[in-house]
Amino acid sequence: MKPPGRTTLARMQRTAALEAERIEISQDARVHGGLIKQPMPEQVEKRDDFAGMVNLIDAIQSDQLIMDRLKERIKAQAALRAPPAADAEDVEIEGEDR
Repeated sequence: MKPPGRTTLARMQRTAALEAERIEISQDARVHGGLIKQPMPEQVEKRDDFAGMVNLIDAIQSDQLIMDRLKERIKAQAALRAPPAADAEDVEIEGEDR
């Protein structure tokens, strides 16, 4: 399987909200249909986790300081994943004593 592609906070939030809603609807339908007596606890926990992700992303997006730090961190991680320079011996690594 190929590695995950690019995404956005808005897409992640929408996906988490849709999944929380799907779990809730499916559990309610099973209870209403008489297949189960009450929602399965592990499914309720998953629904709550997805709803928590939605709230977490809301909190992140509402704080400009966090958004700025997140953008900086993403850039730093991208730089670490960049292919090494052609002449690796001449590359100076910050904090490295020779």
